[in-house]
Amino acid sequence: MPITGSKSEKGFRVRRANAADASRLARVGATLFAQAFAAQNRPDDMLKYLAAAFGERQQTSELADKTNLIWIAEDDESHPVGYAYVKLRSEPKSLKVGQAAELVRIYADQSWYGRGVGAELLRTCIDASMKSGAEVLWLGVWKENPRGIAFYQKNGFRIVGEQTFQLGHDAQHDWIMVRHLDQRAAVSSPL
Repeated sequence: MPITGSKSEKGFRVRRANAADASRLARVGATLFAQAFAAQNRPDDMLKYLAAAFGERQQTSELADKTNLIWIAEDDESHPVGYAYVKLRSEPKSLKVGQAAELVRIYADQSWYGRGVGAELLRTCIDASMKSGAEVLWLGVWKENPRGIAFYQKNGFRIVGEQTFQLGHDAQHDWIMVRHLDQRAAVSSPL
């Protein structure tokens, strides 16, 4: 059962983001993306991507779109320790996968790895996608991200194709992974 605003025994809670969170999401999104990928990428490509993807204006737009569902994981002092973003009625361009929702982003602060933040966010995303009528949850994951790939595979996703992800001037290669939502396998792997 996803946490929806109450504190958990693990020291964090997950709540739905709202319009007032745009500035906070811009900061936490850029911080966690850079934390995960800055070491493997050129600084100029990172800066260009972060400015485009995580500006406050972009976050305001994403929060205003009714097909987007965004959650923030916060510690007991309300500091963000992770977040997730699902886009309803979104299908990969290169594949037909049925009534689909896209897991656009899911990140946990590295200091919270192994404490269930990623698993709780993923549970929340799966439950919300199912409630929206999606049959499949899909995502793109960088082929150079073995930790992410393992997390998704452990939680019922399988590789079904490839796509390009533009990070600044660098065209990167992602796996497209899907999970059929009729399989109610437990989300168990911490991120």
